[in-house]
Amino acid sequence: MRRGFARKNYIVLHDDGRIHYPFSKYITESYTNPHTRELVAQSLECFYRFCIAYQVELLNRASEGRALTHGELRDLVDLCYRPLDEIKALSGKKMASMLSPKARKTTRELSHSVEPNTARKRLHQIAEYLTYYFEVFLEPNVRSHALRDQLRHEYLKVTSRLKKAVGGTKQSHHLAIQSLPTDKYLKIIEEVFLRPDKLFKTAGGKTSRTVMRDRAMTLLACEGLRPGTIGNVAISDFRPQSGHLVIKDNRHRRTERVSTGTPKLKMGDSTKINHASETMISLWPFTVQALQEYIDTERKNVLLRGLKNRSSGFLFLTREGEPVKHRSSFTVMFHRLGKRMRDLGLLDVDDDPYFCEQPKYDFYSYVLRHSAASFFLSQKCLEISRAQGAQRPNEYSDVPDRVKDLMKLRFGWTVTSKMPEIYAARALSDQAQVTLSEFHQSLMQQVEKLRQRKER
Repeated sequence: MRRGFARKNYIVLHDDGRIHYPFSKYITESYTNPHTRELVAQSLECFYRFCIAYQVELLNRASEGRALTHGELRDLVDLCYRPLDEIKALSGKKMASMLSPKARKTTRELSHSVEPNTARKRLHQIAEYLTYYFEVFLEPNVRSHALRDQLRHEYLKVTSRLKKAVGGTKQSHHLAIQSLPTDKYLKIIEEVFLRPDKLFKTAGGKTSRTVMRDRAMTLLACEGLRPGTIGNVAISDFRPQSGHLVIKDNRHRRTERVSTGTPKLKMGDSTKINHASETMISLWPFTVQALQEYIDTERKNVLLRGLKNRSSGFLFLTREGEPVKHRSSFTVMFHRLGKRMRDLGLLDVDDDPYFCEQPKYDFYSYVLRHSAASFFLSQKCLEISRAQGAQRPNEYSDVPDRVKDLMKLRFGWTVTSKMPEIYAARALSDQAQVTLSEFHQSLMQQVEKLRQRKER
């Protein structure tokens, strides 16, 4: 299948070039975010390939009061564990062979299987499409009340099973948060701000020509900004006098077509979700200084080298003076930074109980975002404890709702997001570990005192 745009409509095409009207109508009407549209289209392509291989025609089956059989649902679930490129390359006979009972036990364990969370999302998106297909294309056109009720029951059964086929993963568990300990997190900020020439290197080992830009972008990541948000910042969004940064959608500034790889504000053009992505945050003084130094040096020099200002008003530019056009630029930069920090010992795990099975911390841009969220929560709780006159302000029994609301504003989560709850659970778990550690130390001190008494 091929995908494209016709004005504001998202178009999905059959292999022979015909428009797949149900897919196109569903994606166009249900989603506005380009990245989400692309992901949903990929999920529907899995379903499309499955229908071709198993000769499933939903319209014909509707006249018989059927949707998908038990066996077909089982095979569709298994298929969603396979990479999309592999699914595209499979013939109908090969697909049936791979999903046969003999191969079923190993289908999900084959090499290059996608993560369970990916398979789960695909199945949920297929289920949502089937619900839409019944409500928009079938229900209004079926005259028989009995047949309509039967189809409603069949589609409800199918969508329910697809959604429950793969259980939730551990991504939302507080112990799975890739968050650095406070001392490691602050040490990284210190090294990035004070010694950027030692961290931002080229593949050849020389100091990067964009060292000031990369330093400023990394410190914004340490503030908790997503990579897409960093690449979306306009220079007018930066308020150095007050130390604030406006977070808003700037896609209208781009001259090139916005794609799934374009750095952009998450949910920036969504009209269907009440979100907190567009806001204004206060920056740490050293982040403000790093941004201003980049603007006054590298950015200014890059613009002076060109005959025309091609920045489109964006803050972070390439060496050619154009806005960063693809998120892969951030991936490469953070990958090199992580490799350099490992070499310098900044990512050594030491005695961290959450990562005892690995010698060094993983590092990518979202590690800094997670670390920023954990640090923000602990600091706000500490401030509240001190304001309330707590005897031990470093401890708290619960995370106030006010702190969770502030986290939603700061980190661009929706008003219904459960992310603050996850970080709160992690913080309370950390606090329990600290309390137990103090209790253990107290016991050992008493044991030592008893031993000394006996020796006397």
